[in-house]
Amino acid sequence: PENTDGRVNLNILPFRLGETDFQTQGIVPSRTLGNFFLGSQLGSATANPSINPTLTHMLVGYDEHYSFGVQQQLSSRTVADIAYVGNHGVHLNGTDDYNTPAPGPGAVQTRRPDNIFGPIGYQSQDVGTTYQSLQAKLEHRASRGLTSLVSYTWSKFLQTNQSSQLGGPGAFEKTYAYFNVPQNLAVSFTYELPVGRGKQFLSGLNGVSDAVLGGWQVQSIIILRSGQPYTPIVSGDIANTGVGQQRPNLVPGGGSPTFKRTLKTWFDKTRYVDAPKYTYGQARAYTLQSDAFRQYDASIFKNFSVTKESVLSFRAEFFNLPNTNSFAPPNSTIDTAAGGQVTNTSVPSRDIQFALKYNF
Repeated sequence: PENTDGRVNLNILPFRLGETDFQTQGIVPSRTLGNFFLGSQLGSATANPSINPTLTHMLVGYDEHYSFGVQQQLSSRTVADIAYVGNHGVHLNGTDDYNTPAPGPGAVQTRRPDNIFGPIGYQSQDVGTTYQSLQAKLEHRASRGLTSLVSYTWSKFLQTNQSSQLGGPGAFEKTYAYFNVPQNLAVSFTYELPVGRGKQFLSGLNGVSDAVLGGWQVQSIIILRSGQPYTPIVSGDIANTGVGQQRPNLVPGGGSPTFKRTLKTWFDKTRYVDAPKYTYGQARAYTLQSDAFRQYDASIFKNFSVTKESVLSFRAEFFNLPNTNSFAPPNSTIDTAAGGQVTNTSVPSRDIQFALKYNF
């Protein structure tokens, strides 16, 4: 049968077979159709399988979208837009934890509710989202060689889902989503340089000179937006439940008054502390943000008419033109020496490329 999103697959009890066989020289295979499914029993030292089943009856997820906007023409070539845009996601697909034990001492496996199995994460429909945004746009259509567009969005994206890192299978949290970007500004323009026959500068050029010096255009795209959200975590299994990336606790009134952000200490780790042994920390997900994203790209281009039906096109493109650094999220583990350190950038270094194309 075909896989139908987890319903019909190897995770349907009582059948689950995951095995690797190697062809070994000189060894005669002993497996037959009579004992094909024989192997280690569930719960043996070699078999505590993890499964990811799907609930038999699942709700249908859906999104509600709503918006309201106003458009105003400011001049014959300039238009402004402002709008409220939102959506609400209900019964969205997620994965819920089931077989995690309560915090406490002793081996994790023996304390699981169904201890012949390892972790069990079943497919569910209990993720909810809300998105609210103010979106504004100013567009100037071609005049005097200039076309431009400025767009700005302020938004908040929240998500509700099960979060075992906060308290095991019964814990749910409502917090920022991984892709929450509160502010986003984009500016783009195309400008025909005022040089050449009929233009402001060098308008008296002859045909050959105008073909070389006239008709150049420049383009630019500038993107500025909030950094990527990330979550403070601890390094170990403090709750002793087998759940990874557990959270710390916030220190009431914590934080150093002399804290200064650097690439080695991007966030103040003194605001957090490990939770007491055999408990979960309560810091929320995605409450910290990385460095703002900055991208400055530009290009200059021109088409040269070679014959009546052929064109030679030249283009020079500059990506991250000023070679500005935008830093990726740091190591977010609060109780290690590497915690808080930034080791990557979110924008590549300056890249310049030239292209020459002949169309005929």
